[in-house]
Amino acid sequence: MSTARDAAENPYSQAEIDVNDKAAVERWSQALGVPDSALLKAVQEVGPRVDKIKDYLGAGGMAGDQEDG
Repeated sequence: MSTARDAAENPYSQAEIDVNDKAAVERWSQALGVPDSALLKAVQEVGPRVDKIKDYLGAGGMAGDQEDG
């Protein structure tokens, strides 16, 4: 299991996402089950910590419908 997937499944993970690394954004988007755009918006709103991003996205980070509509 990847580090991103492990952190994505840990509700207390304080791992941080490097939004300047395109590959990292893609890995984290996949691990959290959200589109890249939703992940980047979450980072803008709450910062790069995975625990805060998952709270922002709701449903433990598995809310795949977070794109602007």
